[in-house]
Amino acid sequence: METPATNECFDIFFNKAIYPAAICHRCATKIYPASSLEAHLDRHQLKDLYLEGELKKLQYSMGRMR
Repeated sequence: METPATNECFDIFFNKAIYPAAICHRCATKIYPASSLEAHLDRHQLKDLYLEGELKKLQYSMGRMR
């Protein structure tokens, strides 16, 4: 379940400066620079794969306990 990367730009205001940023539609985090959004989404995907693997191990263990 991949969230598509969009080119929507939002601004981060910090120390009287404006930085263009992108918003992750999965966790609603503002990402600066906007070009880092794809890498951020890749980390979401890696975390999902890790959790899926851990869930499979747990299901296997629970199945053997029966």
